[in-house]
Order: sequence, then C-alpha cells, then structure tokens
Amino acid sequence: DLITTSHYTICSSFPLPCPAGCRKTVKRGDMKHHLATCEEELVACEYSQMGCDSVIKRKDLNKHLQDEKDGHLEKALVTVSGLTMALSRSFLGEPYELPFRHWLCSKPSCYPHPPLIIRMDNFDIMKKQNKIWFSASFYS
Repeated sequence: DLITTSHYTICSSFPLPCPAGCRKTVKRGDMKHHLATCEEELVACEYSQMGCDSVIKRKDLNKHLQDEKDGHLEKALVTVSGLTMALSRSFLGEPYELPFRHWLCSKPSCYPHPPLIIRMDNFDIMKKQNKIWFSASFYS
C-alpha cells in the first residue's frame, strides 16, 4: 500500500545495502556515518589541492600515498611556489593566476569532496576565452 511504501522511502531505520559496495547492510539513518569510514568508499587523494586528481577506495589510500610520494612532493612544491608568486604579485597590484586553475578546468568522473569552492562570475565565458580568473576571498 502507498503508506507502507512511502514509509520505507524515508524510514531512518530501513536497512540499505552500502552503495560503496562493502556488502554491509546499514540503516538509512546511519549511512552517512558508515560512508565516512567505509573502506570501499571512493575518496579524493589527500593531495587533491596540490593537483593530484586520483580518486581511490579508502582502503587503498595509504598505498597510493606511499607509491606517489615523489609526485605529491613535486606537486606540493609547484603549488607552494605558485602561491608564493601569486601573493607577491598581489602585493604589487599585478594580475596573477592561481596555481589550482587546472582543478577548475578538469572534470574527474568522481570527486566526492572537492578541495575548493570558488564563486566565479561568467565562468563559461572566461574558460572559453582562456582569460586569467580572479575571485575575491569569501566565506560560504
């Protein structure tokens, strides 16, 4: 009946299979907590703000960090250097490009937690024209 069906779609105690594929059955109300620790859940690399676009299962994250430590160090150096240059230029009142522009241009197939949220007016136009992008600092 409609009432029973409706209840099952919102009931916080209704058991659901883990969408990450760990084969556990979890109450709907506990799913967010479960996914925050599920070993099968896809997570962005801890170096995503530095340019690593890898999305891996949580259980494989430590192996990825170990295997890619040299690449991550290089990406971190490039990012820190770019931020230092951008900061120096901003003090001089010169235009500058932020080093994480590559992340804004890429469209990974799965990015559960983007590293940054930036409001950009006329994004599509600026991207097509390949212009330097600016955004004032703000809190959301």
